[in-house]
Amino acid sequence: MSMSKMNTSDEEGWIGYGLKIAQHRLRLRLEAELAGTGVSPSQNAVLLAIADNPRISNASLARAAFVTPQSMQGMLVTLERDGFIVRTPHPEHGRIIMTELTEAGRTAAQAGMIAAEAVERQMLAGLTDDETKLLRELLRRCADALDSDN
Repeated sequence: MSMSKMNTSDEEGWIGYGLKIAQHRLRLRLEAELAGTGVSPSQNAVLLAIADNPRISNASLARAAFVTPQSMQGMLVTLERDGFIVRTPHPEHGRIIMTELTEAGRTAAQAGMIAAEAVERQMLAGLTDDETKLLRELLRRCADALDSDN
């Protein structure tokens, strides 16, 4: 079987490649929108996750930001050093570290949410509401298929 016949359309190319191009352009737009906040897209994801749940684990934060737990530890150190978060031991469970947003962290998270929404609106501007719903469902199903052990 030739490479051009492996489940691709001659006109459209690899769907995975199309997804990668869209993801790359999405990231570039988000980086541009976040430039004034002082945080990267990954750091923004962490701040938003902490805003939703101050008791979130480092492992869950790593998943939210698509980084390894080791990278997350470094990211938290940077966010704390830059004044976006404060980390303190839990009052009853000394081994648990509580992570809270500072005022600067709340401001950055709010700006990050606005930036992410603006970029998503731009990305979806050429789609109808039904197409947007369909895209969301199709992407979820593709991700689920790749996550399965079948």
